[in-house]
Amino acid sequence: MKIKKVVLLIISVFALQTLAFAQDKTKQYWFFWSHRQQLNEKFDLLFDAQSRSEEKLGQFQTLLLRSALAYNFDKFHSLAIGYAYKGDWMEDEGYTYEHRIYQQYQYEFKIKRIEFQLRGRLEERFLHESGNAFSMRTRGFVSAAFPLIADQEFTSGVYAGLQNELFLNILNQKDVNGHLFDQNRPYVSIGYRFSKKVETTFDYGLIADQAYQKRTLISVFRISLNTQF
Repeated sequence: MKIKKVVLLIISVFALQTLAFAQDKTKQYWFFWSHRQQLNEKFDLLFDAQSRSEEKLGQFQTLLLRSALAYNFDKFHSLAIGYAYKGDWMEDEGYTYEHRIYQQYQYEFKIKRIEFQLRGRLEERFLHESGNAFSMRTRGFVSAAFPLIADQEFTSGVYAGLQNELFLNILNQKDVNGHLFDQNRPYVSIGYRFSKKVETTFDYGLIADQAYQKRTLISVFRISLNTQF
């Protein structure tokens, strides 16, 4: 139970920090699909895709495609190495893009029926927007899923979710936003698990985003689909 309290405390502290962060406010609408394809007992292929729109739903702004090969030490611990491509359609600057190589460690566990996930990720970023600059960023992620109306094994049913992710620039900060702090992303969710293989959630989040000269608080409305086969 101690781990459970620590995870919830981390989510709560950074969520409160985010609320105190904003100077400018805006909205975004996201669609997020995450897929895990089992190759055998030890290896999985990971893939996710995200589309993001600004306050006008018809104004498509960002596409993110990410894939990885994961090695499972057991049912709790895994390591992965992957590649991501992010493209942005900027109103004033045209189209910009970014290549990323990343490595991640993930730990998944349950306390009673509550599911927890901890993830650490290191990203090597190649930024076209900054004149083909190179930067590195680290990300720490924590989440919890609480069954509300679900079967005893939590293989299907309605659940609530909490999560948070912290982003820190650790190399060549001058080529991104000039700061160690990059972003913080707390979310709350309501979801439905159809089976162990398919689930969907409606998420609301606040992104505290640090730019060179200003701070922005972004309200995010997101639909997520998670599949694994």
